[in-house]
Amino acid sequence: MDLISTISEGAMKLMFNLNGWNLTTPFVHNGVAYVKPDFYPDRFIIGVSKRGYIYASGESRILYRGTTFTSIEELLNQYTKSALNDFNEWKFLEEKEWVITRDGQEFLYSFTTLDKLPKASKLRC
Repeated sequence: MDLISTISEGAMKLMFNLNGWNLTTPFVHNGVAYVKPDFYPDRFIIGVSKRGYIYASGESRILYRGTTFTSIEELLNQYTKSALNDFNEWKFLEEKEWVITRDGQEFLYSFTTLDKLPKASKLRC
């Protein structure tokens, strides 16, 4: 597994809580939560605070076994969740990011990995 893109569901929830965010419903497979925004549909809200939202934004292009996919859902529909066992073989040609907005409108910050998750209070969310 890729430790930058995955974490236990409990640890992900703890990281969000410690930073002032409420985690919604992460993509989980076999007890592993996937942090990478490409695992979520565009505009999927992964976290909320009093005045802010964290949502997936952008486009995905993933090369796997000689085929380019425009979403992880498309890839998993073709290869099933067993393809997650080969996650280290996936090549991301274009990646989504997590976007933070205040009240769903004002852009504040973006990130792709959990170690870059800012405190909600720092962004006045």
